[in-house]
Amino acid sequence: MNATKLLLENNNGVLLLKKDFSQESNWRTDDCYKFIYSLKGTIDYQTNRSQITLNNQQFILFNPQDEHKQLAIDDRKFLIELNPSFLNNISKSLYPVHTDIQFATNIQKNIQISNWVKFVLDFAQLEKDDEKSLGIFLEHSFTQLALMLLKSAVGTHTQDIKLNTYKTIDPQIYKTILALKEDYQHSWTLDEMAKVARLSKFQFAHYFKDILGISPYSWLQTYRVVRSQEMLKKTNKTVLKIAMDCGFSSVTVYNQLFKRLYGITPGAFREMFNR
Repeated sequence: MNATKLLLENNNGVLLLKKDFSQESNWRTDDCYKFIYSLKGTIDYQTNRSQITLNNQQFILFNPQDEHKQLAIDDRKFLIELNPSFLNNISKSLYPVHTDIQFATNIQKNIQISNWVKFVLDFAQLEKDDEKSLGIFLEHSFTQLALMLLKSAVGTHTQDIKLNTYKTIDPQIYKTILALKEDYQHSWTLDEMAKVARLSKFQFAHYFKDILGISPYSWLQTYRVVRSQEMLKKTNKTVLKIAMDCGFSSVTVYNQLFKRLYGITPGAFREMFNR
């Protein structure tokens, strides 16, 4: 381990903290789940569906064989690669899933995951000369991360977005999130959201994005996609009917967002689960 790289690995995954990115500007795919976390500054990525900028304490997940390219980075990147069979065995013990998990390709932020990253890095730096301790530590750490991602990151297994941790972090934002979830079909305006939080719309938009990593409207649209997933799996409703029932302005908007998040249309998603 040197000043520019910290590398730990076992059969379940690889942990990498890196500062030198001179060889990472090409398109690539990997046969693992990649958890990429911005420790400081910004990280720019491109996929075949969108361009993504991660800011401080934000993360993104790439699924096995997701094509992506790193465009730029300010400082350091914390990356963990998880073995697909390892993560999917854990998912099958938690959820009634029969297909491999596909995480949504969107920017996310979670206080528990941020605390976990800090703890892992602190321990790894302190114990970097004790390979036996690091091996035991890493075995448990990968399991912890897999559990947190399955519980908090949006994916094909997600039935709800649980944000109880924000109840104490910011009660005003938490109250607004509850209102959005309870009436997600409504055509919310920023003024209406801010009124629930008892903030000006400019304060509200800033606080919301600072805490959750995305804008209020983007969060609401993502939540609508999550609610639509169970309808696609368990009902015979048309895609148009599901889009309208979930509050999307049109089936076109629904299809476009769904494909940007998962790389497939809602119809293809339904076929995948029917198989």
